[in-house]
Amino acid sequence: MILDILKQQALQSAKKNSLTLKSFKICEPFTYVEVTNKTKTSIGVALSPSDEGDLKNNNFKSIEDILEDDSFNLASRAIILATINAIGQYELQENPPLLKKNLRVESCEFLLENTTKEDKIVFIGNLKPVIKKLKENSRDVAVFCRRKKELNNEVYNDIFEYEAVSKADIVVITGAALIGSTFDALLKFATKAKIVMVSGFSAGLNPIWLKNSNVTHVASLYLKDCLKEKIEKNPFEDIFENSCYLQKI
Repeated sequence: MILDILKQQALQSAKKNSLTLKSFKICEPFTYVEVTNKTKTSIGVALSPSDEGDLKNNNFKSIEDILEDDSFNLASRAIILATINAIGQYELQENPPLLKKNLRVESCEFLLENTTKEDKIVFIGNLKPVIKKLKENSRDVAVFCRRKKELNNEVYNDIFEYEAVSKADIVVITGAALIGSTFDALLKFATKAKIVMVSGFSAGLNPIWLKNSNVTHVASLYLKDCLKEKIEKNPFEDIFENSCYLQKI
């Protein structure tokens, strides 16, 4: 499974860079993890589960504890993904990608430049600002989301997502999907797609870790200057003030 591969990549990086667990917390809407060594601290975030999973009994003491956990507890999975992202952010600080100002703007411009009105674009997860702009530019967009369905806005139940992805020219998957095994299935069905992009704050890993996975691009935030105190205050929109990167794998 891709999550297992990412866990191994992150664990190897943590050992190589002498990283240890500094803190973690499940907040709303973000779960964050801080990792550190003698010279640097980095933070990773993931979307917190909505009323799912055991939010209290996560007594992790180390990076190893987190990345060796194999439970089906969504709260633990969110911590795992945030840890992977924190370690990925450390690597990105060591070798910074080409940074841009606004993740939503960059994602939208990239998709507009690389699609036509005839292309079928499928979003797994409702990235509303990007989707709105694409529709305003006459793009054929369908959205599949497990949370809120809006059939009048072409936001459909995710039970249909594999079917849609199999016919898509472009697939955009929210990084939060990385916590589950459906991510692997989505990639297996996305064989027709010329672009498969993982996007959002939950996708803050080192893009190279997804090499050979059928993912073509990663679009996420660069959180070097992001503080946990701000995350704890639930500034959902504020997190997008951080720099971003959109990187081809």
